[in-house]
Amino acid sequence: MGAEMRGFTAIMSAIGFCATAFAGTPAAASPVGCAWDKLPATEQARLRKEFKVELRDGGFTLLFANHDVAAATDAAQQCQLNTTSAQNENLALALSRHAAVHNARQGLVDKGADPASLEKALAKVHEGKRVAIGNKLSCPGPHSSIREWDASLKSAIGKARLGLENPRAYSWVSLGLYAIMAEEGAVRRIEGTAPAC
Repeated sequence: MGAEMRGFTAIMSAIGFCATAFAGTPAAASPVGCAWDKLPATEQARLRKEFKVELRDGGFTLLFANHDVAAATDAAQQCQLNTTSAQNENLALALSRHAAVHNARQGLVDKGADPASLEKALAKVHEGKRVAIGNKLSCPGPHSSIREWDASLKSAIGKARLGLENPRAYSWVSLGLYAIMAEEGAVRRIEGTAPAC
């Protein structure tokens, strides 16, 4: 990813600081938002802090925060969601990905860029790739970068013509796209429309 990969070095240090109820709703407008708001501030902070990007030769690994099913279940109850234990498991995974989206948006703000750049670039991602990437990244465990995915995102970002003044902001866009797609994958698994991990 060239310049984007160099930008991930800065991101790594910045990150250190810095049921039917779900059916048919995009991730941003889904009950994940309600559940996030019901999480204690300490749990939100933990989920954000535990998200990491580990650089390796020619790529990187995404490590989303460890998901807490008990916290997700409590949040679902506060949101009056009628969820099963399996759905709560996937809600917990969605919340850990949602935290990474927050980090990416804050990273863009810190670089003087508009967080709405994420939605502009996301609209340019090939739908099939968006689903495949999201389904994979929504599963537990570390996720190593895949060259084909990186190329697809780089193409989408180029097509979006974001015109970001700070080149390091583009790395936050890539990171945010991965996080949004991962959250979408977890929501599809809650809905029963994605294959099991």
